[in-house]
Amino acid sequence: CISRFAIGLGPIPFLIVAEMFDGKYVAAAMSISGLVNGICNFFVGLFFPGMNEALGAYSFAPFGIVLLLTFLYAWLVLPETAGTTPEELQAKLVAKNAGVTYHNLDIEGMASHVPPSMDEWDDALAAMADEEGL
Repeated sequence: CISRFAIGLGPIPFLIVAEMFDGKYVAAAMSISGLVNGICNFFVGLFFPGMNEALGAYSFAPFGIVLLLTFLYAWLVLPETAGTTPEELQAKLVAKNAGVTYHNLDIEGMASHVPPSMDEWDDALAAMADEEGL
C-alpha cells in the first residue's frame, strides 16, 4: 500500500541526505538521492507483476528482506545525528575512516582540503604549458 510506504521507507532517502551532508552539498546529494530513488521505484513497478505471479502470497517477502537489511544498516553503520552539527558528524566519520584510502584518495587529507583558487589553476596550467613546450 502506497500510504504505508509514504510513512515508512518513502521519505528516508530525503531525511538521511539532509542529516548526512553539509548545507552546501545538500542540493546535489538530494538530486542524486531522488534520482536513485526514482530509478529503484521504476524497477519495482517493472518487476513486481512478475514477482507477484511467481511468488503469489509471498510477493512482499523480498521487500521485507530489504526492509530488514535497511534497518540493520541504519542501526549498525549510520552514526547517530541527534544533537550533532554537520561538522561534528564529518569529524566523526573522518576519524572512523582514518588511514583508509579509497582509489588513492586520502580521506584525512580531504577533510581539511580547500579547493584551489584561480591563481593556483593558472599557475598549474602555465606549468603544464612549460612542460609541453608551448
